[in-house]
Amino acid sequence: MKHSPIKLTFWKGMRDYVPLFVCAVISAALWITREMGKTYEEQLSIPITYTNVPKSLVLVSEFPEKLIVTVEAPGWGILSHYLFGNDEFSIDITKIVATNYSHISTKDPMILAGLGEQLKVLDVYPAEINFSFEKVNSKVVPVKTNVSLSFMQQYELDGDITVSPDSITVYGAKKSIDTIHAVYSKPLEKKKLRNPFSDKVELIPIRNVVFSNESVEISGEVEKFTEQTISIPIKLLNVPNGQVVDLMTEKVSLTFLIGMSKVQSYYPSDFEAIVDFEKLAANGSVPIEIVRYPNFVRIIHQNPMNDGVITNYTDTND
Repeated sequence: MKHSPIKLTFWKGMRDYVPLFVCAVISAALWITREMGKTYEEQLSIPITYTNVPKSLVLVSEFPEKLIVTVEAPGWGILSHYLFGNDEFSIDITKIVATNYSHISTKDPMILAGLGEQLKVLDVYPAEINFSFEKVNSKVVPVKTNVSLSFMQQYELDGDITVSPDSITVYGAKKSIDTIHAVYSKPLEKKKLRNPFSDKVELIPIRNVVFSNESVEISGEVEKFTEQTISIPIKLLNVPNGQVVDLMTEKVSLTFLIGMSKVQSYYPSDFEAIVDFEKLAANGSVPIEIVRYPNFVRIIHQNPMNDGVITNYTDTND
């Protein structure tokens, strides 16, 4: 098999560079080894977790969420920590309570044990952590949701959204829970709905406060809706004695949406429209109010929309 003269020349030329490449790799390795063998100072930001807090007590003092630890170590030691070291400190509160400590030094081996022996600790900020405990208080608060729904054409929410549980118990220091009047769920967004839904949604945590439930079930019935129209009489209220009032409109027309399964479940008598004479305006108009209708319908149009007009106003005492 014949080889192209150009290819042969290329590979012969490349052989001349192999020794240079090997030397470069060895030089780089020696330089990295030398530099990583030097001692460096490094600041590490390490989170703290507080574990085993007794259920009868709550921490009320401000305590740090992380420690800034200044260490000294060879480069290899620092690299090893970033790759394989402990990424958080843990403080066991039961041990703090058992020893009746009100504060501990952050250089305590109990805290820094996870750093390993390669890192020499020079400084820790903050220098100590103060602990103050209080008996747990509790109260029941409602759950508020953040729900965004959109539906397929002709589909609507049938009834109200259900939240289970609709209230929870919060536990914490009296000062903390006194300001809590509700807890809130994380946002829930549902699009193009045509079927009932039920979703487990987490509650937004509150610092230093424990919830009896960390999540709630948010659900709703979805049904195909249709449009219906009815006409109902208008009732007059609060007409002064001795006065006769005629309305231009004796009835009001209502257009509403109703679930297909409930089309046969309503009667005109389920609706009530009134005109309150005490709300008579100077121009002789008065609003028509729909004061009663089934909770499973949604009124989308009223005609007349707002006003009935008084056309005859006679004082029979004249």
